[in-house]
Amino acid sequence: MDNQQNGWNNQNRGNGQWDRWNSNASNSSYYNQPTHRPYGQTFSIAAAICGLLSITTSCTIVLSLPLGALGILFAMLARRKGKKMSGTCATGLVFSSAGLLFAVAMMIYSLVMLPALMKDEVFRNQINTMTERMYGIPFTDLMEEYYGYSFEE
Repeated sequence: MDNQQNGWNNQNRGNGQWDRWNSNASNSSYYNQPTHRPYGQTFSIAAAICGLLSITTSCTIVLSLPLGALGILFAMLARRKGKKMSGTCATGLVFSSAGLLFAVAMMIYSLVMLPALMKDEVFRNQINTMTERMYGIPFTDLMEEYYGYSFEE
């Protein structure tokens, strides 16, 4: 390899000075920046997006549970062994965990409050009408027939 390819200035070959502005200066720290994406950046972004969607859809339990689980999975895939977790990855992990926790809390709350809500005649008529239109059977009959649970006092 000749000196021009190494980045030595032709006029200053003898005195050992380095030409920083030469485009062939491959030994300079300025020009040796990595050109590839850091490992796990796409998983970190995916974890953050899934976490954000999991929080925003936490009222709809059906969407929030898989999005939260995927966000946690992507955050764990983005984390390298022995390395500190990136900010995007940590944000995705926190958002996914919060969305998953909110969805589970909403599910438990719905199951606990259902018997109390079914005592209200207006609510019972509304849910019976809606279930009958969708499935052809009232909600109270559906619960008794398939789950063996009766709302009667």
